[in-house]
Amino acid sequence: MSDSAPDLSRQHPAMTWVRFPRANALFVFAISLLATKIFALILAEYRFYFPANFEATFLLGRENSFHGVYAVAFYTHLIVAPLTLLLALFLVSTGLRSMATRRRGHRLAGRVQAGLVIGFLVPSGLVMATQALAGPIAGVGFMCLSLATGLSVTATAVTAIRCQLKLHRRWAIRSAILLASPLLLRFLAGAAFMLQVDSPEFYRVNAWVSWLLPLAAYQVFCVFVSETPHRWRRFLNPFAESRSRDESLQVD
Repeated sequence: MSDSAPDLSRQHPAMTWVRFPRANALFVFAISLLATKIFALILAEYRFYFPANFEATFLLGRENSFHGVYAVAFYTHLIVAPLTLLLALFLVSTGLRSMATRRRGHRLAGRVQAGLVIGFLVPSGLVMATQALAGPIAGVGFMCLSLATGLSVTATAVTAIRCQLKLHRRWAIRSAILLASPLLLRFLAGAAFMLQVDSPEFYRVNAWVSWLLPLAAYQVFCVFVSETPHRWRRFLNPFAESRSRDESLQVD
């Protein structure tokens, strides 16, 4: 029986399940490099905000509104947002470490991030959204982003307290995606400027797409890849099932 069974992996080398670890690593490296560059460019613009330069892009035409609660919210958001993003990256990268000292650092960083997001980032984001560029449609989009970030960070903390580690990690990744969404917002805005399609209408769309799109992509990953990996792999590689069946025949 084993002598007559065909070896499909030799006859059809393209049918085998191929992995590309180097390509994946290069892709992650390229995305990380791009995100780092955008983050550095955002931080470089801080020189226009201390003191406020109303000829800068973001503050252009805000002389009359840049006072009181809005000014406090602006500088609060300016300081807290980069810190929470860096903490999110640290928490996601250390979430699977098992050393006791790293677990303590992870928990401490999680508490600090939850306090910063819920106590400062979300309220300041809601205040700033009331005066968003391109009008109320963009403002509602940024309000929803702030609320979604607060809910996601809260869910991350609650699942950690309840020791629901799988749900905790997923909510932590969702929180990191939402906290990193300004990077995608800036990237899409820069691409639109280079392509000469930048407009108030594009900014309104960008205010929603920049955080809904990556969040939806991660949710699709959770449902179709993480929850049903074998079914997903069979969909990508329809010859896997027949190959495993032939291998069982060879053993017999």
